[in-house]
Amino acid sequence: MRALLLAGLLALAAPTEVITVRLRSSAVVDGPEVTLGELAALVGPQAAVRALERAVVRAGLRPGESVRLGAQEILAALAQAGFDTNRIRLAGAREVVVRRTDRTAAVRKGSAVQVVAAVGLIRVSAPGVALESGDPGQVIRVRVIPTRKEVAARVVQPELVAVVF
Repeated sequence: MRALLLAGLLALAAPTEVITVRLRSSAVVDGPEVTLGELAALVGPQAAVRALERAVVRAGLRPGESVRLGAQEILAALAQAGFDTNRIRLAGAREVVVRRTDRTAAVRKGSAVQVVAAVGLIRVSAPGVALESGDPGQVIRVRVIPTRKEVAARVVQPELVAVVF
């Protein structure tokens, strides 16, 4: 429904109007979704520009992760979202290097965490240190302080991870 609404806003522009999308060579984002507005400067009819700026071109970016998005990949994502790519002119960089910060991650690299291991009715917990940043549901590496062992753990919430067996 959201894609249809955005595509509808784009359709409000005059049929001959072209939206120019000037891609930057790099971008830093805070969240897991990367929008076109974070990657480019857009010029064209105001309603169409606002709709395109909110278009998600990549999702699922992990904290600290970097990806390269090519111009064709960006156009394909816009087409999949329902935009008419014949009315979009790409300029600027042919590839954008996108890096997600870990500022918004539930668990940040180097932070103290409570490591929980549960099997059946038995539950054990110990203090640990996150070796990677992660959001709830993501598996990260954690060092258990008392044993100095490194384990894989799923982020449950801020400061709490569960060992993955």
